[in-house]
Amino acid sequence: MKSTPPLLTPKESKVLEFIRSFQQQKGYSPTYAEIQHGLHYSAVGSVQQFIKQLVAKGCLEVPLGESQKRAIALAKIPALTKIPSKTTPATRDDFQNVPLEGSVAAGRLTEAVRTLDHVEVPRSMLKNGGEYFALNVKGESMIDDCIMDGDLVIIRRQNSAHNGQTVIALVDDEATIKRYYKKSEHIELHPANPNFQVIKVNATKEFKILGVLAGVIRKF
Repeated sequence: MKSTPPLLTPKESKVLEFIRSFQQQKGYSPTYAEIQHGLHYSAVGSVQQFIKQLVAKGCLEVPLGESQKRAIALAKIPALTKIPSKTTPATRDDFQNVPLEGSVAAGRLTEAVRTLDHVEVPRSMLKNGGEYFALNVKGESMIDDCIMDGDLVIIRRQNSAHNGQTVIALVDDEATIKRYYKKSEHIELHPANPNFQVIKVNATKEFKILGVLAGVIRKF
């Protein structure tokens, strides 16, 4: 069974979200000093330690030997997305068109929205024989799994899942992306953010799994 992305501590999540928000607002990465000031840490060493931990967990990238002050970059989920390196130029054969079927809430349940479009996805993200589709993520309930607002999630279409897998689910025709857990009398959909509550689905609600997470593509 595929391993899930590493969990983040609340402080790691706070640093990661600060960097993501800073990049969206400014168009470039913050320096360690700006992170220290923005999060009111007493020493820049604390920031350096959190950055090191986030790099180890695959959520950030800091190029080796990089001397620029703004070298921090948001990374894709480890072991899920493998884009051809600069030393091996990508070709059309490295990618496959996948239908973009709308957006999904990484937060509260939201009405499923469908579109008619396609996106190019690295073939390394897809297993032979599977059917895949893509969705835009809206919300921050999955940030501890490095799934951010604005990310593109690639989903393997299937109607079942193992406990702990991240799924796209419909609850009374409303869609969400969450970790799936089947209990004896109900189903639980867990966020990856302590600021959001677990969704409990009992027998009175209509429930359907649309697919399981195969990969994440960050758009910036």
